[in-house]
Amino acid sequence: MKVIDFHVHVGTKEHWNPWVMDFFRQTNPFYYERFSEKITPEGLITYLKFQGVEKAVILSEYAPNATGVVTNEFTVNFCRGHSELIPFGSISLYDHVSVEEQAERAIKVLGVKGFKMLPTYAYFYPNDPSLYPFYEVVQSYDLPIIFHTGTSIFKGSRVKYGNPLFLDDVAEDFPRLKIIVEHGGRPFWYDRAAWLITRHRNVYIGIAGIPASKLLASFPNLERYPDRFIFGSDWPGVPGIKPLVEKILSLPLAKEVKEMILWKNASEILQL
Repeated sequence: MKVIDFHVHVGTKEHWNPWVMDFFRQTNPFYYERFSEKITPEGLITYLKFQGVEKAVILSEYAPNATGVVTNEFTVNFCRGHSELIPFGSISLYDHVSVEEQAERAIKVLGVKGFKMLPTYAYFYPNDPSLYPFYEVVQSYDLPIIFHTGTSIFKGSRVKYGNPLFLDDVAEDFPRLKIIVEHGGRPFWYDRAAWLITRHRNVYIGIAGIPASKLLASFPNLERYPDRFIFGSDWPGVPGIKPLVEKILSLPLAKEVKEMILWKNASEILQL
């Protein structure tokens, strides 16, 4: 079965804060030994193929007070010329350039295929009106936005910003904007994320960081909305991707549902 990983990071120790590198050293020794000093697209693609992944969304990040900074320019240059790698940008809330200008440049000049935003790391509420010009731009280009929701163990995180219900306003005000609720509000807001997909056709749930063994219990409406769930690994925050895929394949779900989770929904959102 094909696999699209919707959640992969490519930074090295020059991008990540020291406590993030400490976490990677403990949880993913392979990444730390092979990729923490330097990572190349060819090396990553070889690794992804070994893990059974056909394509991966590569994420930018602007969170200097929590995880670190991986610029849009770095991500796009890393992915350039490699169809297996799909660059997603982000918006810096520490920049003097307006959010809409940043979005326009990321899309039209750099060529990102979507965005990742981190409310709990950059300290903002997703329904803050100051972000609406950014959402308007992204919606106009029919691109998706991933929002980190729920908890995080990283130093500097502020969990109060991670409640998925803040995205209710965004989904209502931007009905054509594809919104991915990453981590599904883990672990104590799963019910909020599950409710959002019943109300908003433009809302999806990213399952990165959610144990497959708890997926059906956490989201009892998954089989009613199989077109709303998207596989992601959050590598290198996990030691391997293939075991995660195997756990999804072992769930008591129809083959068609597993295909939707592992690649079809992502393919549709990314317009592949």
